[in-house]
Amino acid sequence: MTIQKKKIFSLENLQSGMFLSRPNRFVAEIEVNGNIYQAHVHDPGRLKELLVKGAEVLFTKSNGKLPYYIRAVKLGTEWVLIDTAQHSKIARKVFEFIPEFKDITEIKSEVKIGKSRIDFMLDGIPLEVKGVTLVNEGIALFPDAPTDRGTRHVGEIIDHNGIILFLVFRKAKLFGPNTKMDPKFSKKLSEARKKNIKIMAVRISFDGEMLYYMGEMDLIKF
Repeated sequence: MTIQKKKIFSLENLQSGMFLSRPNRFVAEIEVNGNIYQAHVHDPGRLKELLVKGAEVLFTKSNGKLPYYIRAVKLGTEWVLIDTAQHSKIARKVFEFIPEFKDITEIKSEVKIGKSRIDFMLDGIPLEVKGVTLVNEGIALFPDAPTDRGTRHVGEIIDHNGIILFLVFRKAKLFGPNTKMDPKFSKKLSEARKKNIKIMAVRISFDGEMLYYMGEMDLIKF
């Protein structure tokens, strides 16, 4: 991967707390100044290696049912964004940094294709975005939980000759499908590659305030 560090945007009004538990996939308990609160977790993935008791989290106030909203978690010295609601916003900025997208004249969001809603339509070409937070031995892997929805999205991209963009939010050297976790998704992604569907992975870093585009990543053989 060639490092091409470029600013994306910053996250504002962040506060720091400590992760305690995750009663269900959308709710976490965090400790802030000795008090325990509930916070929304927008990422439906398992995040088992990230959301461990005692981990530092960054959160903001929430406009939803819960008082707070977790944006990122610290793993070692690395901040990892787990706010999937930011993916489309990040992707729009990333399009500006990738040469083959520089001449796009029309970007549409949330476009219905087949039985799915795909994240973007770029001059008539569908593009689906997936976020990656799992890394094993230097390889970023997706998904970290079985995803029938993700498999369906890849199928729609194949049928409409689109593009799949993976945003990798951890330090990693390569990207590939998580075959052990979800064989069906991995098989469908392999099918996409064999049919010359464009599959891209880019690394996104976060320093606790600013998000950065770090360049495109190579893919493993699959």
